[in-house]
Amino acid sequence: MEEIEMVAAPARGVAGRQLTIAIVGGSLRAASILRLLSEVDNIDVAAVSCPNSTAPAVRLAEDLGIYSTRDYTEVYQVPGLDLIIDMSDDPVIRQALQSQKPAGVEMIGEGGSELIWDLLVAKKRGEEQEKLFVELQVAYDKIRSHERRLQSSKEALERANEELEGRLAEIFFTHEFFKALTSFSSVDDVCSLIVDGANGILGAEISCVYLFSRDDWTFRLAASQGRPDDMFESTISVRDTILGRAFRDGIVQEHDVPYGSESAAWCRCAEEIRSQSAVPLRTGDNVIGVVVIGSSIYREMTPAETERLQVIANQSSLSLQNALLHGELERLSVTDRLTELYNHGYFQQRLEEEIGRAERFGHKLALIMLDIDDFKDFNDTYGHPRGDRVLQIVSSIIRANLREMDVAARYGGEEFVVVLPETAADGAYAVAERIRQGVEEHEFQGGEDIPPIHKSVSVGVAAYPEHAGSPSRLIEAADFAMFAAKRAGKNGVRVAGS
Repeated sequence: MEEIEMVAAPARGVAGRQLTIAIVGGSLRAASILRLLSEVDNIDVAAVSCPNSTAPAVRLAEDLGIYSTRDYTEVYQVPGLDLIIDMSDDPVIRQALQSQKPAGVEMIGEGGSELIWDLLVAKKRGEEQEKLFVELQVAYDKIRSHERRLQSSKEALERANEELEGRLAEIFFTHEFFKALTSFSSVDDVCSLIVDGANGILGAEISCVYLFSRDDWTFRLAASQGRPDDMFESTISVRDTILGRAFRDGIVQEHDVPYGSESAAWCRCAEEIRSQSAVPLRTGDNVIGVVVIGSSIYREMTPAETERLQVIANQSSLSLQNALLHGELERLSVTDRLTELYNHGYFQQRLEEEIGRAERFGHKLALIMLDIDDFKDFNDTYGHPRGDRVLQIVSSIIRANLREMDVAARYGGEEFVVVLPETAADGAYAVAERIRQGVEEHEFQGGEDIPPIHKSVSVGVAAYPEHAGSPSRLIEAADFAMFAAKRAGKNGVRVAGS
């Protein structure tokens, strides 16, 4: 109740003028609130404070041209400051802010920020609902007008009603589309909904969503409709096709595509594309993806259809950005940051799930456990940074030898585990041997003027239900086999019970 009153108080006090806000904290949630606040006309987010200069909210503030600082006390110097939103999740900072903030400046914490989030989302939904209501009212007014003017012509009246009923159906579909966008939190769901919207609202024959990857400056196919997925290129450079033009220039339309044009090469049968349009998905100045629609017959979009395509892109961008942030947060929560393999907790969860699945369907399952030989000596000799590099390289070798369904994780320190569903002991042995050989053949760099160094791993293999009937027993069996490999001279693979 106290934080609700704090939110209401500054709102009453700044009626008729700009509300100046500072945010303390750099989390993904802080970045989302910053994004929403920056879109409100009478709110000025003047500063963001976080000791981590690479935190999401700080990076977003830099993109938006908002002042950022590591020292939270600097927010007190913001001219005309009305409100401090504390999202630092730090009781020491919260206490300091409460005791040191200037007179007349209000402050809210995490609970109040959740209220602000709900209010901003409700505001955005309200604006969408109001616009749809106006469109609906206009459509109804047109129906009444046509009924009065065309009473003498039943056939003309029926044609007009059919057209307007189609428009009403489109409005209701659009309403449901926008409502669904706010309820989905996964990237796959949002992208699938976008192509549904393009087909349902615009009547597109073919539609695709490609997401931008900043790592290699490519677009990657995320969802498609109208043709099988394998009819579309899975990866496209930002320099190529109509997608590249939309990335650079904004919305693009090509009503009459030349036969086999490279501009339509996002479709593997480019000669089938007669007309096409593409629009970027933006958050601020950043492009996060592109929606492309195509037709096998000549189609020139009307100004109204072009506007609807832009509206679909605008409304989808916010939901897609939130889904990307949500997905990244989920990924980080189950990933070891150094090796980018799964962490110990996620491995335990997946192992239990996979054993349960193997038991239900009568499948086999294997577990590989490996340890880098003499890793402590390497660290002591060449330093921890190069030791970390060894861990990263071994992780990449493990990933290169696995299927998509396999689960690789860092078990702890220099130990790794791999869960191999639907795999017997002999199959797991072959995988383990490939990993062992890959590590043995790799030349690790010890430093300047130091010849390349060769490392090795000792690997243990255990299978369910052959060697154990529970997750803990299977781990023990693989662990014992790994230590048997070490006792046998290291740089080898042992199967439990052999």
